[in-house]
Amino acid sequence: MAEPLSDRVLRLLLTAEPAALSGQELARRLGVTRSAVWKAVEELRGTGYGVESRAGKGYRLDRAWRGLRPPEIDASLATARLGRPARYLPRTGSTNAEADLWAEEGAPEGALVVAEHQEQGRGRRGRSWADIPGRSLLFSLVLRPALPAAAVPPLTYVASAALAETLTTWVPRQSVEIKWPNDVLLGGRKVAGILLEMRAEAQAARHVVLGVGVNVGGGPDDLPEGVRALATTLATWAAPPTPDRLAVLCGFLQALEPLYDRFVSQGFGAVRDAWTRWFRAANQWVRIHTPSGPVEGTAVGLDDGGALLLEAPDGTAHRVLAGDLHYVTTRSP
Repeated sequence: MAEPLSDRVLRLLLTAEPAALSGQELARRLGVTRSAVWKAVEELRGTGYGVESRAGKGYRLDRAWRGLRPPEIDASLATARLGRPARYLPRTGSTNAEADLWAEEGAPEGALVVAEHQEQGRGRRGRSWADIPGRSLLFSLVLRPALPAAAVPPLTYVASAALAETLTTWVPRQSVEIKWPNDVLLGGRKVAGILLEMRAEAQAARHVVLGVGVNVGGGPDDLPEGVRALATTLATWAAPPTPDRLAVLCGFLQALEPLYDRFVSQGFGAVRDAWTRWFRAANQWVRIHTPSGPVEGTAVGLDDGGALLLEAPDGTAHRVLAGDLHYVTTRSP
């Protein structure tokens, strides 16, 4: 896919900053007309970029605001491969669907799809994910782990541990929690969710799509009415200035890469502690609504295979692979 002219202009402006580049110089370097450059600049402005026009000097970026276009990501990332290459979409049905299609076309491991808004955002078990357009961080990552398909699901925990650690750049550690299996909470309210989808062939993973949604900007009133009582935003908890989505994205990818590599080479047991430190339900009585019915017990943690262990009153242990966790104060008879 050819890089849009607006991204090519942005890349040159990022390289030149804090200096300005004239429309004539941009047109010369890009092999286009000055009119085409002007239209590309207007497109950047329309998506939030502050592009100043200085008489006699040209165009210059105002860095009070940063976006999520590939040139921005390339300039900010410190990973070896995660987040490269990247595709930016102002609007899409689902970043996971876009990433899956790209993976089928041969996208390399680390390829990233990021969007401003999802019209059909998905969560676990067929649920929907509602975002705050332009303020939520919505992205999907293509991964190609050389693993049997059965060994892939704990990758959800690896990602949630990396995300929890990333959020502590802006909020106190004690406010961050992972709710099994795939939610990250701030102050007991959901701030992020993770959706893992896999394509397998002959019992081996062909590719994996790791989808992440984070409520970064905005406040409680900006969240969809149906989730306000259960959700929150990073901006609500962070000290000013509000963290930008690019910093959260790059921080997450940089935290994930070493954990992911360890997971692929050594198994989930090698990274389990990174998840456990955020699991605040440990040693508490919980109820898990599983596909086959509710199960209760004291939450112990995850085993090496990624199953949640519950201890019953008689001391027996139960392995739970899927379900929804709820804290309970009254035990069932």
